[in-house]
Amino acid sequence: MSVINASIINAVIKSFEGEAKAIAKARTSQDKAIQGALDAMLIACDKPKAEFMKGNAKTNAARGQIKAMFDAIVEKGFISKSSGASYQSAFWIAFEQGIEFQRDLNNKKDKTEGQGEAKTSTKASGAVQSTSRTDLDKTLSKAMAQARLLGLLDFAADLVDLCQDCLDGFEETVLSK
Repeated sequence: MSVINASIINAVIKSFEGEAKAIAKARTSQDKAIQGALDAMLIACDKPKAEFMKGNAKTNAARGQIKAMFDAIVEKGFISKSSGASYQSAFWIAFEQGIEFQRDLNNKKDKTEGQGEAKTSTKASGAVQSTSRTDLDKTLSKAMAQARLLGLLDFAADLVDLCQDCLDGFEETVLSK
């Protein structure tokens, strides 16, 4: 004897279809609202984007505002902390590239981006025989710049935070040239 018949199965499937449509509609609305914030930030950008984006949420007011916006969404329980960080990265990628916000931008890799270029334009890393604090700051600054070029904006911002917290007087040198 079959307890679950075709009509029950169809009713369950139909209930999920409604949920999927509601979620898609909500995401479209959310993305549109985030795009509004992105558009406002693009209008406010009054200097080269690299300079405008320099720093992290503690040292850059624009980054701080966007972090606060996504943190508020997380605090309300609408998204997870990792989703908030991911959306924040996607926001800055869209800003930097001048494209529309897409929540998965930080997961997309342009396979042609930078292939061969990095190898021909930079020297290979060698063994460190001697160094100074200034050399360390330059190396860390270059790593931050490389991370940004690769679209790893959260990583770069976290690295800036770590350097500023752990190294007295640390300042990025690559972007200040």
